[in-house]
Amino acid sequence: MKYVKWYHVLVFTLLFLIFMIFILPEESNKSLSYGIAESPDTSIFYTSETLYRLADEYGASGREFYVTQRFTFDLIWPIVYGLFLVSTIGFLTYRINDPKYKYFVYMPVVSVIFDYLENITTSITMHRYPLLTPFISDMAGFMTLFKWSILSLSMISLIFLLSIYLYNVLKTKRRKVTI
Repeated sequence: MKYVKWYHVLVFTLLFLIFMIFILPEESNKSLSYGIAESPDTSIFYTSETLYRLADEYGASGREFYVTQRFTFDLIWPIVYGLFLVSTIGFLTYRINDPKYKYFVYMPVVSVIFDYLENITTSITMHRYPLLTPFISDMAGFMTLFKWSILSLSMISLIFLLSIYLYNVLKTKRRKVTI
């Protein structure tokens, strides 16, 4: 992506690090204060039975907090990690200039979409509990699985592209030194 400059990458990387170092631990502590030690968001996959068990364990105040957290903090966090990944992958693919990598930049966007779908399905299930929400609660675990799978591929792509970029930079510098 030719529109992504190094300072975009820097800003979004710093924002990502601030979230990782300060905000995520704070949100985790808030969850613990409501008795939420296990969260479906951090699992790779879960069934609707697991989601209902968690809803029961959270209690009414824990479920209310969980839903509120999905529509406050968890609206912003996917945008933060999405901007970090899209800007960094976009910057690297443009600098590498190989068309076979140009679609890598879309993986984080798809991951963010599945993150929001996960938030919606788990929130509906938590909000309606003890009423059952069959289809939606069944889909929640799949949204989480897809989110983590695509997010993992995005991170692997980032490392892969960074390796290619650094190799090319070192190769170019070595060529200049020998000339």
